[in-house]
Amino acid sequence: MLSSNNSSCVIRLLRCLFIPACLFVSTQVTAVTVQATGQALIVNGDLSTARTIAINRARQQAALQANAFISTQQHLAQGVITQDQLSITSLANVGRAKLISEKISSNLLSVLISVDIIGRNQCSNGKTNNMHRKRIAIAAFPMLNPQQSKIGQLRNIESTLASELVKRLTGDDNIEALNAGHLMLQSEVSIAATSQLARGSLTTVLQQTRQLEVQYIVSGVVRDISMLTPSVFRQKNYFVDKYNKYDYLSSKYMRAFEVELFIHDGFTGALISQKSFRTAGLWGNNDRQKFGFASSPFWQLDYGKQVRAELDQMADEISATLRCNDFTVEISRTDQYRIWLKAGRTAGIKAGDQFDVYRKSTFYDRQQNPTIELSKTALTLTIKEVQANSASGSVNGLTGQNNIQSGDILISK
Repeated sequence: MLSSNNSSCVIRLLRCLFIPACLFVSTQVTAVTVQATGQALIVNGDLSTARTIAINRARQQAALQANAFISTQQHLAQGVITQDQLSITSLANVGRAKLISEKISSNLLSVLISVDIIGRNQCSNGKTNNMHRKRIAIAAFPMLNPQQSKIGQLRNIESTLASELVKRLTGDDNIEALNAGHLMLQSEVSIAATSQLARGSLTTVLQQTRQLEVQYIVSGVVRDISMLTPSVFRQKNYFVDKYNKYDYLSSKYMRAFEVELFIHDGFTGALISQKSFRTAGLWGNNDRQKFGFASSPFWQLDYGKQVRAELDQMADEISATLRCNDFTVEISRTDQYRIWLKAGRTAGIKAGDQFDVYRKSTFYDRQQNPTIELSKTALTLTIKEVQANSASGSVNGLTGQNNIQSGDILISK
């Protein structure tokens, strides 16, 4: 049994996410280089998992440091405080982490990383921040191994992950997120998402999401929610089992959380972004509790707190990725030199905005698997009139001569 002193020590170790280090500021306000330290327990000698978790925690700390600096600089523009509440969320994009050093002490791994961070008004792909409001659907996150959900009755994670991400994106001015947690995009979870949506489900999925009129589709796979020590709840020795239950703060009760996130183009099904998120937290000896995923008791666990932080990171990743990607919208109708589109004032479109015009074509291979391609034309649309959910404008050529019709695509310039 752990003493009270040891118990508090273990809790501090398990909940110690990161230790801030140095912040180096570049000459530009929205670009900073950050060093930060993250920590993670090494369970069952798995150094690789511990390193991944520690680096992710260090990246979170780096983002907080940089966001605070960027936010402060933005609010003090021209020497005038423009906002009296400091915001430190979704202000910066965290680049690839460079591992500087790592140290192991009593099964606790500490890593020191360095990352380059770009402010939200800049994009690492060289594009400028696109301020049009993008409409996205967040689909279900099927489990790779559903048996892992039995502990805690977490099977609702598949649909609830979507609703949790929608909640986090609700306050984002550049995104309108729709809950499509009932849609299972990944028919074969073990090989989900390589370059586009699964061939067999591409056309059916796009037909379903087309009714929602979304530009991007977010989905994913729950790779792992297992106990890091699988035998902890299967101990046959009575005395060992009793000891384990009293030793509920032990690292034996750590549980994994690994999710892979996919962002697909809503018109072609092409894969835009793919990223893995991985952490772990203390589950405790709650093998028979039926918490359910994202319930109030679930969030009170150390495991729930770690999952919450990871979901925040996932929402930030979605926001950062879409902020730096093109705004695409479907053409609703055409008439000689005029084009109407399925987006308007609520999407941030205003008179004078310009769009490139693309033809959409579907090709089939020998097995009749479809591939959707977009072909850029010489036409440019300039917006003239804007309604709440629609707009229209003139093009520099005849739509008929360029074979432009309803269902073709406009991409912001």
